[in-house]
Amino acid sequence: MILIAANAISKILGAVFKIPLAYILQEEGMAIFNTAFQVYIMVLSFIISGIPLAISKMVAENMALLRENEAHKIIRVSEILLAAIGTAGSLILFFGAGLIASLMKDPETAYSIKAVAPAIFFVALGVVYKSYYQGVQNMFPTAVSQVVEAVIKLAAGYALAIYFINHRTGITSAAATFGVTIGEIVATFILLVMYLPHKRKIRLEKASVRTVEILREIAKIAVPLIGAAGVSSILSVIDIAMIRARLQAINFTAESAHAIVLQYSNFTHVFDKLPISLKMGEEGARWLYGAYSGYALTIFHLPVGIVGTFGISILPVIAGAFALGDMKKASRSTQLAIRISLLVAFPCASGMLMLSKPMLYLLFRNTASAPLLSAIAPCVPTVCIVTITTAILQAAGKIMPPFRNMLVGMGIKLILTYVLVGMPQFNIMGAPISSNVEFLVVAVLNLCDVKKVIGVRYDLNSIILKPVVATVVMSVVMYMLYEPMCIIFANEIGGLAATVAAGSGAYVMMLVLLQAITWEEIGSLIRRI
Repeated sequence: MILIAANAISKILGAVFKIPLAYILQEEGMAIFNTAFQVYIMVLSFIISGIPLAISKMVAENMALLRENEAHKIIRVSEILLAAIGTAGSLILFFGAGLIASLMKDPETAYSIKAVAPAIFFVALGVVYKSYYQGVQNMFPTAVSQVVEAVIKLAAGYALAIYFINHRTGITSAAATFGVTIGEIVATFILLVMYLPHKRKIRLEKASVRTVEILREIAKIAVPLIGAAGVSSILSVIDIAMIRARLQAINFTAESAHAIVLQYSNFTHVFDKLPISLKMGEEGARWLYGAYSGYALTIFHLPVGIVGTFGISILPVIAGAFALGDMKKASRSTQLAIRISLLVAFPCASGMLMLSKPMLYLLFRNTASAPLLSAIAPCVPTVCIVTITTAILQAAGKIMPPFRNMLVGMGIKLILTYVLVGMPQFNIMGAPISSNVEFLVVAVLNLCDVKKVIGVRYDLNSIILKPVVATVVMSVVMYMLYEPMCIIFANEIGGLAATVAAGSGAYVMMLVLLQAITWEEIGSLIRRI
């Protein structure tokens, strides 16, 4: 609950950061910003993916077995390891920025890639302390660092974007991107300061585990994950490049070109010459990708990031249960995590599906991405399932099955993206459609693997059926109330707020009536908070 609250705050602040940023950068600048950020995530995944899991899993196991000194020695070895790896990653990203930008078919992205490169080092070091706190199931320091990071990123990124607003789009985007680096520096400093009192209490010389054994165990868990995450990130970057390349490759007819102009004429003049050239060009492809990634995905990632916190929280619980051989606890925790996440994910998906236009207007005063947001909305439950089941499998020591499943899903997505985005009647809509298919496939495969490993029996009635029925009722209530509420409140903001409040009330009421959540569970949750 602590992490969910912190994640909610940081995700909302992240959206608050992107909202005014979108006003400054517009679709073209947001395309540069998001492309650079995806490259940053790709390099980061090559460097540290798997190591946080290895550290938190090892710490959780040692704490469950009352070996606190060994847990802190793991942290000391990890500090040195990740500091060295982070330094190498920052240098590679900084000096390789030009080459990467050219491969992404957007040279302007190079400045933003260089601006975010130093963040690699600080993220790598901060991961050590986050992994320790995750392993001991103390989520407060991580929560504090996340919120502070979001605040600093918001303040610094927006201030720098304003300061460089009169420069060309690539420079303004780079200035905003540097806010991410500043936020990571401050967040890592906070985590380090909060960890030091714990470290001073421990006598590391009493730890029986040797450094080479720690490195061997980290490598055993992390190396397959680093390779898996690296491949996954490369495929994600290929997906971005493919979307933009396929948009430029579309052979429009006069009719389909006119449809594009008609759809977006109120938002941009980028497509004015499309009926003559019948080709979108680099500028048009950048605008459409910016509309998708900078607007629709910004809202989409809010609930996904918040609900995905259960994956972080469940990992040490499963790892500790496995260390003690308590499979009953592992099974119960797995079922509960999936159930709670879907209780949140289903109504979020419905809200985005039905209210995409007023949401985008409220946040961005720009509704060009409304169809894209509606199209990506069904992904919310499946992405949450993938996040949680991946964490469960990894905590159980099953490193490769989630990667194999994601590889299958990404392969399907790339094929669908290539085909659908290249069709004039779909164009950018092919991206969210292919994402829906990808995550549905991965979610089903992951659930099958979790059942095989832990032996959990899914109660589909309480996990899926009851929340879906409650969501349908909520959707009907919102559909019936939105327009009358807008008339009553005389504005869309008041109407939207009242509609969401009424829909949420109806959803909770249906959950209680259907006994998808009991009064005892509600009381327990209130007492814990």
